[in-house]
Amino acid sequence: MSKEYIWCVIIIVAIASYLPRVIPLLLLSGKGLPHWFKVWLTFVPTAIFGSLVFPDVFLIENEVNFTFDNIALWTTIIITPLALKTKSLGYTIMAGAVVFAALQYFL
Repeated sequence: MSKEYIWCVIIIVAIASYLPRVIPLLLLSGKGLPHWFKVWLTFVPTAIFGSLVFPDVFLIENEVNFTFDNIALWTTIIITPLALKTKSLGYTIMAGAVVFAALQYFL
């Protein structure tokens, strides 16, 4: 591959990544969003997080697994009260890592 080809790919990918972020900003700047839309947007991070975490917690070998040997599921069950009480991503991740390691060690 030539240097020109690599630079063209880098520039095209940069533009393709930049435009979807900037176009809504330009179209919506200075305009107020309806209240229902602002409320709806508050659920987007939770939905994205859930879609990223669900397969790792509940799927083993492409099948839903709710058995007692699912360490990720037990870690999630144990850590959920801490996450709800503290609402701290840092504490939840650290405690989750400790619980996961302990369950792996003892089970």
